[in-house]
Amino acid sequence: MTVVANFFNRLAKAIPALVAKVGTILLLIFTVGMLAGYAMSVVGATPFLFAIPIVAMFVMWYRLDEGVFLLLLLSLLVVFFPDLVNSLFSAIL
Repeated sequence: MTVVANFFNRLAKAIPALVAKVGTILLLIFTVGMLAGYAMSVVGATPFLFAIPIVAMFVMWYRLDEGVFLLLLLSLLVVFFPDLVNSLFSAIL
């Protein structure tokens, strides 16, 4: 019985440290995203660039290889042909 009590006592003491580490990683991710968004607005990149990881994540959920291929293909398409992507995206909307 004391083993279970000791386990939960240690777990209760470890929760704040775990939450701090997870919060730090999330803050890093949001900061990198904010800096990437700022850089894209300064450069004047197409807003479709933000949708590429989201579309790739949906495909990766079911098929990992096709999702990675789609991520690379869409990224290259937006980087090398931004005007074509803008016209296609505006035609879809």
